Amino acid sequence: MNPTMKDTQSLAKALAAYITPYTQDLVTLLSLVPVVSVILWYIVSYFQSPLKKYPGPPLAAWTNYWRMYHAYKGSMHVITKEMHNKYGPVVRMGPNYLDIDCSSLIKTCFDRNGVWKKSELYAVTGVLHNGKITYNIFSETDSAEFIRMKKPIAKHFSTSAVLPFQRHIDSVLAHFVRKIDERYGSMGDEETGIFDFGKWMHYLAWDMVGKVTYGRRIGYLDYGYDFDGTLSKAEKAVDYAVTIGMQPKLDSLLDKNHLYRIGPPTMLSLVNLSVQHLMRRYTGGDQHDGKLDFLDRYIKAKAENPDVVDDDRLLSYLLVNMAAGADTVAATLRTIFYLCLRHPAAWARLEDEVLSAPFAQQGTMDLPVSFAQARALPYLEAVVRESLRLWPGNCFSMERYVPAGGITLPDRSFVPEGVLLGFNAWVMHRNTTTWGQDAEAFRPERWLRDEAGGETEGEYRGRLTEMNNNDLSFGGGLRKCIGQNIGLLEVYKTVATLVALYEFELLDPDKEWTIRTSLFPRQSGFEIKMRRRPGMEMTEGVGLDE
Repeated sequence: MNPTMKDTQSLAKALAAYITPYTQDLVTLLSLVPVVSVILWYIVSYFQSPLKKYPGPPLAAWTNYWRMYHAYKGSMHVITKEMHNKYGPVVRMGPNYLDIDCSSLIKTCFDRNGVWKKSELYAVTGVLHNGKITYNIFSETDSAEFIRMKKPIAKHFSTSAVLPFQRHIDSVLAHFVRKIDERYGSMGDEETGIFDFGKWMHYLAWDMVGKVTYGRRIGYLDYGYDFDGTLSKAEKAVDYAVTIGMQPKLDSLLDKNHLYRIGPPTMLSLVNLSVQHLMRRYTGGDQHDGKLDFLDRYIKAKAENPDVVDDDRLLSYLLVNMAAGADTVAATLRTIFYLCLRHPAAWARLEDEVLSAPFAQQGTMDLPVSFAQARALPYLEAVVRESLRLWPGNCFSMERYVPAGGITLPDRSFVPEGVLLGFNAWVMHRNTTTWGQDAEAFRPERWLRDEAGGETEGEYRGRLTEMNNNDLSFGGGLRKCIGQNIGLLEVYKTVATLVALYEFELLDPDKEWTIRTSLFPRQSGFEIKMRRRPGMEMTEGVGLDE
């Protein structure tokens, strides 16, 4: 007898009732497979990792989100130092990452041939434009491509090549002096001469870099605030890079998402400014002062190297000038004045040296101070070196991949190819083995010969060489900061000129500044009182074209 439709339906219901519990269990089981797989992958990776022998915070061995959290909080430099204090010179701070505090590895890992390649942290600062990711001389991780990018412009950053830019810096320094005198009073008293020094060093640095790059100031000294929002956007872009750079694969889902971008605010105002100056320079409509600037040199590099430098590459050079050059100079200037003013003996010695120099004497006054005049001051040199040691422009670990063949660490342990090693200058510059038991202290005298202690010239030269070899203020090797010389030019001239012109005093000598580190250190929260020194006037720069 053939089954009826009713019989079929009844059978189906019975069968469904029978297998439903098993089906539900199967669905549940299948849904757990990805979760269990991930957990098993982490467990296997952890126990099979060649890095499991190295000490470190337990969570960091399992995930990079530990580092991401501290990067987001702006405290990576502090937590890294704490980890080294606790665990020693080699600390596992990621599943595939070791942070290193061994100065003997600097020369090896920061090689001049680019064998030790940058990590994807740097690539996060690349730009997605028209469906293509463009890298610059900072973000490019491929050493051969970096060399290709750098070669057309490298000659323009030598010490002799940047000296002609002094006239641009003189002009901006003169403008800074005028604006400070107008806003806060040239003589200063209890009501005037008091201002947020950290902010104004930021404005000064950005306008100086704008002047040497485009031949024009950006305008922050005129407005006295972040009038176009670029400074805030630049900070957020760097914060994004160092945070997401701890887990770089996330960048493809966020800032480099081809379908819908989720990232930091773009620095469109700075991009537009660069484009405008470039187009006007091409057409002769750029109203700059006619003195040679980086834009002129980059246009020349394009003409000489058309196979490497197109307009996009030229614009990337301009943006790196601005985004990397200004913040590091600002941080260094803030550090120098704050640390010296917090150490009265150091400040008094710096003042005495500057005010005793020929350029500060009545009848021979020569301000702004030239680079040669500033570099002739040994204590100023020591102050700059010591400030950069304690607060280098980059307070984040510089990451490099172990190349083929691996490396044997000083403790004789072996690290295989593909592992990331990080070197934090802020941490390594506080290593007591290298820098002495007072490595945490601000003591510019460490950079000078200790004649009172009987140190011979030969002993001093040997000690200085050792300090130079362990100095990572500007990085090292092939990827050493290309803008080091122009940055130092700005710093030396600014410090010598302002010390000659003004008396300085911290508004609250007992108040600590506030510091947040991203890629660059950001110091804030210290106000100063500035008064013009009697008879001290700017003798050059005031009448220069703006």
